Amino acid sequence: MLLSVLAACTARNPPPPAPPPPQPEAKASPQPVLPGKPLTQAQIAVVQTTLAKRGYEPGAADGRMGPNTARAIARYQRDSGLKVDGTATSTLLSHMQGQPDVAPRVIAVEAAIPSGLYPVGTRFVYSGVEIHTVTGVKGARINWETSLGDHYATGPHFGLPEIEWQSGTWKGVAESSLPAETSWPPNEGMDLYFDVTSQEWNEAQGKNAQRFASDASWSCSNKGSKGVKVPVGSFKAQAIFCERSPASAGAWQKRVWYYVPAIGHFVRRHDFDGAGLEIAKMELIAILPGGGSRTLRKGREGAIADALDRAAPGTQTVWRNPVGAESYVIKVNGRFNGPGGKPCRTYSVTKQGSLPRREYPAVACKSGNKRRWVIPGLD
Repeated sequence: MLLSVLAACTARNPPPPAPPPPQPEAKASPQPVLPGKPLTQAQIAVVQTTLAKRGYEPGAADGRMGPNTARAIARYQRDSGLKVDGTATSTLLSHMQGQPDVAPRVIAVEAAIPSGLYPVGTRFVYSGVEIHTVTGVKGARINWETSLGDHYATGPHFGLPEIEWQSGTWKGVAESSLPAETSWPPNEGMDLYFDVTSQEWNEAQGKNAQRFASDASWSCSNKGSKGVKVPVGSFKAQAIFCERSPASAGAWQKRVWYYVPAIGHFVRRHDFDGAGLEIAKMELIAILPGGGSRTLRKGREGAIADALDRAAPGTQTVWRNPVGAESYVIKVNGRFNGPGGKPCRTYSVTKQGSLPRREYPAVACKSGNKRRWVIPGLD
């Protein structure tokens, strides 16, 4: 009887099934990058590395959102047609990962022309024997002096209004409404609009003292690539147009620069009055690099003269500073007859190892009884 009861209980309460064999622990899949989400420190470092490859100078790739990284992101966003907020998000990272690691054709002012591209002592020689020399660099401010004795200050770029100026007894200051992160020169087909407020005064005392204040509206655009020939050579340049209104009597209302990215500066400039008549024109004769010791400059000038004397057209030679680490590529072109039948040659100097690599083009002619090679206007 007891056995039958036990059998019945066993039939009503079967033993629990054996537990399933242990399964391998599933690995967590990586989190997908969703639009608009903030990035991790590792992802921010990827953004910084990509920005650096494309010439935007975000600072160290440390995964931290410092001011340099925020400014670099804002410049990249502006150049890429994205919403400009300077923040690192998954949308930004996805956009970057869909683009090749090449520098954009036109990049922001601060990235295209960083401080150091205009080292103190660099001279720009223009037609009409007009020489502009860099006399000081402090942050984004570049101080200049002309061969006429005028002084002025600009940002680290060409074209936009001067910050300060002094000519004779007159001084002036100007302030622009253009945001600091604005790309310059503007992208092809893009128009920029901004206002400039300026003040100008003389140093006279009493009733002879004068002060003027003015406001002008500016519009600038990039008209695309143009071929241009100037004394220093032939170039494919970007034509940058700016107009300002109102303009004072006798001053330019429309200005056109022909900008060459490899040089980082313009090779020709035209000024027009309100009636469209050309009132001034500048063409580049030479850019002479500054910086370095007197020994470096003399050695470099000697190497250039030797290349002009001996090298065949199109030849590139490398000159290395015997007492330093600097080295330069010197390229000379064919001979031609300059003013008065003097033999002339164009050439360019490029410092190796510096980024971005900037060319320093020039034209030199034989001059004087010593038959030295000199820059026209500097002999």
